[in-house]
Amino acid sequence: MALLTDTKARNKKTGDKPLPHGGIAGLSLHPSTTKGRGKWVLRYVSPISGKRRNAGLGSYPEVSIAEVGKLAQVMREQLTAGIDPLNAKKAEIAKPSIPTLEEAARKLHEELSPGWKNLKHGKQWITTLEQYAFPKIGAKKLDELTPAHVADSLRAIWLSKPETASRVKQRLHAIFSWGGRMDTVYPIRSMWCITYWLSNLARHLALNTSRRCRGAKSPHL
Repeated sequence: MALLTDTKARNKKTGDKPLPHGGIAGLSLHPSTTKGRGKWVLRYVSPISGKRRNAGLGSYPEVSIAEVGKLAQVMREQLTAGIDPLNAKKAEIAKPSIPTLEEAARKLHEELSPGWKNLKHGKQWITTLEQYAFPKIGAKKLDELTPAHVADSLRAIWLSKPETASRVKQRLHAIFSWGGRMDTVYPIRSMWCITYWLSNLARHLALNTSRRCRGAKSPHL
């Protein structure tokens, strides 16, 4: 079957029969109420239910003939693999998005709060992150962060405020550990193994060897 052309698609009128794409089985352009416009529909038999289904692939001309062919080809490959494309799309939409560092921190803070007898400590837990971590890395999703990003957020206080830096680092540890435990919910990369994270963070932070800090304790890595 010859591939559908733009000339033929643009001349399509309301009431006309669907035009086969010509390159992908079951893919056709259905008429719209406006001449030269239409909706792409892929008709297929679900490998799961055995029933016929219609999958919308956008409107013409916004989605071109070539582009819709690529989209439909992917769906045909899914069908060959025994996957129902509409079911797969629904499952993908239902997946929770990976939280940013700030979102994860606030969620963990909310979970931990009922167990804190010292309300001041609970407030300090989040305020130190708001002051030192969120401005630099709070907007990044957990799976985007690397030890270098975390080190960058600590570098400014690593020598001047070692105790504060240690507290921030410990709270970041807790957040990443929480992210690791939530891996069944959020598809966070395996890099969040805490041992791996610790071993890499040390490479990005200067050791506290300045003369003015020799008497102070450096945060341990």
